Amino acid sequence: MAATSTTETWDAAWTLTMRAKRKELTDNFFDAYPTLDMFRSGGALVTENGGKEIQCDLMYSGNSAQYFSGYDVLNTDAVDGITAAFYPFRYAAVPITINYTEEMENRKSDSAMKLLEAKTRQSMLTLRDQINSSLYSAQTGKAPLGFQDIIADDPTSTPTTLGGITVSGNSWWQNKSNNATSDTSFKTITGTNFYEGMLRMASTWNDVSEGNEQPTNIFTTNDIYASFEEIFEGTGYQRLSANDAPGVDGRLPSFRGIPVQYDRDCASGKIYFLNTNYLKMHMQSGMNFAKTPFKEPSNQMAKVAFIVVGLQITTNNRRRQGVIY
Repeated sequence: MAATSTTETWDAAWTLTMRAKRKELTDNFFDAYPTLDMFRSGGALVTENGGKEIQCDLMYSGNSAQYFSGYDVLNTDAVDGITAAFYPFRYAAVPITINYTEEMENRKSDSAMKLLEAKTRQSMLTLRDQINSSLYSAQTGKAPLGFQDIIADDPTSTPTTLGGITVSGNSWWQNKSNNATSDTSFKTITGTNFYEGMLRMASTWNDVSEGNEQPTNIFTTNDIYASFEEIFEGTGYQRLSANDAPGVDGRLPSFRGIPVQYDRDCASGKIYFLNTNYLKMHMQSGMNFAKTPFKEPSNQMAKVAFIVVGLQITTNNRRRQGVIY
């Protein structure tokens, strides 16, 4: 039997929304979300089955070893060197509100699905936009941690604690940073035909790398990305290519095999070197951009549902993350 109450009808419409055509609604407001997509598609998204906090176990020092022979007395002193970082979950929600007059004006099933789809997509994009923006911010209020916390410009003192562990004095719990405030521009020529920006990228790469441990992603601003492109397309740079390919094309440049991408949410003047082996986005099961049922307030002719998410950004090795600022 078909649903007869308004609430049941709109709740049932959730299951039909994805069948509606999406080409009618064109986004002219939101930016792309390359960093959020990196977490969601790059193996750096972890699903948790509830819980108040995320625990990351850490080893920050070794034991003592010694050579011996015969009846030498061996050291038996206990050592610590093992601890844990704790990250609380953070929650965000965006409402989907439909009033009585809108519902009456869209009583046809096709119209109802189009209205619901449009408002759902609007709320979904709003939430994605907020989360992606938070990634490049410092944590405030009830927001999750951002790169300015985990990959700080001044890692010796910012933030005061991360995951409950004091940052100052614990060099093993500090990210790598490179102060480029004295540079005129990314493309400044220094020494023997070296770009200052490229030299700093090389230095930061070496700081966060060791053996097979290397960055997996590099993100920066649109302005710095444009400078990086110009280096590949500038005077004096020769690009050999097949006849059916452009001779000079600086799009999608890479640095030491890692793509350099830009995100419009990235804070001004920064280049982030990320290693997603030690940088994760944790999401609670059932709160991964999930939709709640519609509910009606007692004093309004309207109904509201929410797109909800429970998440946190964590690291278990800050030394593998770096920033040029």
